[in-house]
Amino acid sequence: MIIKNLEALEADLRARLRPVYLLMGPEELLCREAFEMLREKVLTPGSADFDLSEFEGGAATASEILDAANTFPMMSARRLVVVHKAGKIREEDQEALLAGIETLSPKTVLVLWAGELDRRRKFYRTFQQRHCVCEFQGLKEAALERWAAARLRAAGYKLSPEGLKRVTEMVGSDLQTLAAELDKLMLYAGGAKTIPAEAIDGLVRSSRQYTIFELTDAVAARDRNRALVLLASLLGMGEHPLVVVTMLARHCRQILIARECLAQRVPRREIAAEAGVPFFVLDKFLGQAQRAERAVIDEMILRLAAIDKQLKSSALDGRMLLEGLICALV
Repeated sequence: MIIKNLEALEADLRARLRPVYLLMGPEELLCREAFEMLREKVLTPGSADFDLSEFEGGAATASEILDAANTFPMMSARRLVVVHKAGKIREEDQEALLAGIETLSPKTVLVLWAGELDRRRKFYRTFQQRHCVCEFQGLKEAALERWAAARLRAAGYKLSPEGLKRVTEMVGSDLQTLAAELDKLMLYAGGAKTIPAEAIDGLVRSSRQYTIFELTDAVAARDRNRALVLLASLLGMGEHPLVVVTMLARHCRQILIARECLAQRVPRREIAAEAGVPFFVLDKFLGQAQRAERAVIDEMILRLAAIDKQLKSSALDGRMLLEGLICALV
């Protein structure tokens, strides 16, 4: 059985508690939240010191893990045994563990927590066929907004749909960063419990990619003041001017690719793949590509190439060169 989101896991836990779970996937925060759900379901409050055993793959042997898994609980109805970094379990221990799981104590829940596993190997295939695999990929589009809304709701706060969209666009799909920014907004709202949308721009720290997007948009719109403010924001994040030049040049090339694809009526998902743009921000990106003047983008690429050469071959001030770029274009 494969579970792909926390809502499905929550529903499954209401129906039954399975003896073995495999938590995996690149989205570590979702794996952590899934483990906390399992921990809360299995252990009674205050029993972790007695009924929780934790191991690390590659360090612990299958024998040690199975010995703990076959030890009766003391304070809870079941013992919880978790193996972190399960992808590092040695091959010989994988075989022994798979065999031992078949006779696991009914008083134990075993959780293997991995990042990625080779899906071609027997270890993964056995879990997929016989046990519960909780696989958490990164969230996209509306799922990201639903996750943010649920996190706020669980803490007793709410934010308008427009506000949620704005926050997720600014922060991107990294859930740990998004969680930190939501915490910041909740702290600002305090007892009011409703987060004002106008607080977002002042409180939420944009991702580098979003700030690059906004900076390019400001240049295309010939908004010099906003472009200079956004440049200062990027440099204030600690970005080296050469990194900013590289990111701006890449974004300009993405715009040119998107414009060419639009002219050829290429399907939207293919445009996202060709330009290397996340699909959930494609609408906003294509809007920018259509608004931008080809001459402005071409000139920006040429000037960025010149600045790149200057930064690599001289001691000129990078901030000054980038500010000069904006003033020349806008």
